[in-house]
Amino acid sequence: MSIAANESTAVSNNPLDALSSLFSGSYNTASDELLEPDQAFNFYADVDENQQITLNWRLADGYYLYQEKVNVTLTNPQGIQLKPINFPIGKQKTDEIYGATVVYYTDLTLIQPLATPLSTATEITLSVDFQGCADIGVCYPPMNKVVTLSLQPTTRSGIDNASSVKPAQLSEQDDIANALIGNAIWLTCLTFLGFGILLSLTPCVFPMIPILSGIIVGHGKDLTTRKAFYLSLSYVVASALTYALFGVLAGLFGSNLQATFQNPWILSAFSGVFVLLALSMFGLYDLQLPNAIQSKLSNISQHQKHGSLWGSAIMGVLSTLIVGPCVAAPLAGVLIYIGQTGDAALGGFALFSLGLGMGIPLIIIGISAGKLLPKAGHWMEPIKHFFGVLLLAVAIWLMERILPPAVVLGLWAGLLIICAIYFKAIDRLSDNATGWQKFSKGLGVIFLIYGIILMLGAASGGSNPLKPLANLGLAQQSNSQQHGLAFQTIKNIDELNAALASASQNEQFVMLDFYADWCASCKEMEAYTFTDPAVQQALKNVVLLQADVTKNDDEDRALLNAFSLIGPPAILFFNTQTEELTRQRAVGYMESAQFLAKIEALK
Repeated sequence: MSIAANESTAVSNNPLDALSSLFSGSYNTASDELLEPDQAFNFYADVDENQQITLNWRLADGYYLYQEKVNVTLTNPQGIQLKPINFPIGKQKTDEIYGATVVYYTDLTLIQPLATPLSTATEITLSVDFQGCADIGVCYPPMNKVVTLSLQPTTRSGIDNASSVKPAQLSEQDDIANALIGNAIWLTCLTFLGFGILLSLTPCVFPMIPILSGIIVGHGKDLTTRKAFYLSLSYVVASALTYALFGVLAGLFGSNLQATFQNPWILSAFSGVFVLLALSMFGLYDLQLPNAIQSKLSNISQHQKHGSLWGSAIMGVLSTLIVGPCVAAPLAGVLIYIGQTGDAALGGFALFSLGLGMGIPLIIIGISAGKLLPKAGHWMEPIKHFFGVLLLAVAIWLMERILPPAVVLGLWAGLLIICAIYFKAIDRLSDNATGWQKFSKGLGVIFLIYGIILMLGAASGGSNPLKPLANLGLAQQSNSQQHGLAFQTIKNIDELNAALASASQNEQFVMLDFYADWCASCKEMEAYTFTDPAVQQALKNVVLLQADVTKNDDEDRALLNAFSLIGPPAILFFNTQTEELTRQRAVGYMESAQFLAKIEALK
């Protein structure tokens, strides 16, 4: 239902407002070209069957609205309280009178929540104050609209399919998004460079280490420290640029483009590429582009037999899209900022800095490889074999996202057993064996034993390489601790609303976990955080819901968009009134102690 405002534009008696209009030129000849107030700032109010009140402004091009000038008061009836409005992120603007302030240039919709739902049909009257200006330097007098709304009694609340409604509290991601407003660009970039360095210690970056190392080792005897640096820099800069570009597109269009690349065919193909690269490291064949292509590239990149700056950059792009789709609080905060302000420039610089920060350890590792690795001779072959094994490990890690856990466990077992044979674990040592030969055989025996354990675990239906024999009953933990939390799966917003309503009737809190098979941090949460007995005890009276967004289909994206999420992992908590507690929202991997603090805050 749409309620039009009464025609009651009024001039404020506040002398500062009058001065604002005077000094900004509202009385000059340019005013003849201005739109009428109701044309420049078309205001109306809505209320739905769940007593959700929305205040809407449709702004004409070249006009903006001050955030601090928006004020809502309830004039009738007495006794009803309004909650504070949670304003979306706006544009930072320096005003001659008010100084640094926040304004809105695009259409604005605000949610005006009630302190408590009304159990009877009630007619309320709101007084809405606001003020705006035109870009040509003319400010309008403060305006006032009085609206009368008829609220119907409601017995439930839920999540709207079309939009995301946030409570007054701000999540950690919103805090980061708000921090972008008003900061100098160099400070923003420096801050996100630091965030990136911290994120480099997460599973999102680990698989990229053997990939980059394999590229560097591929140069063999021609490798120098300078070449290693340029290869590493090319890989990292390309990765950071991809992070920025696709992050900006995701923020503007609301789609996690990295998730699009988690298609089983794409993952299988990319995993196959790593297998081929690994076999090349083992010396089965040499990977080399056709001569015609090499000749064209040589003038640009001084293409070498096993790689080039262009090849390193392309691998950096693909690694970002396919190997390491990672969502953490800093990334989510930037995407919220871009989506709500449209400021792709600042958001892009922040994301590029984040990507560079994540790549700094890779550059250090690359330079170290160029400095420390032998340039030629017998020692080079074992090192190439070592990185070949690491590339095979990355291939298996990618296939974890689409293969059954027991099959993946079998692949890890096979890799370890093959490594054990390579280390001559089953060969007899000669009487005059060197210390290195004995050490190599010892490693081989360890690999062989653990490989056999993993194979037994796979045969018993195990899934965790760190607890392969859990299904055999050898562990002393309870079944719930072995298998983590027992979630109720929901697929869409309707199922979520039904689960929230049921929990509300039982006066229970709700935890909603966004999960995907291709999400490394999700797997880490399942393996470590959710199996912690203290976490399980803290959640024993909480309704546990899980949204599996592996397919990334329309329903998955609608569910993510309803909460302004770009992708998993994300964990949301709801109170007994089905309202999300955004301050407890968790994005990215969280250790048990941090996660327990979130749960304790519910009490």
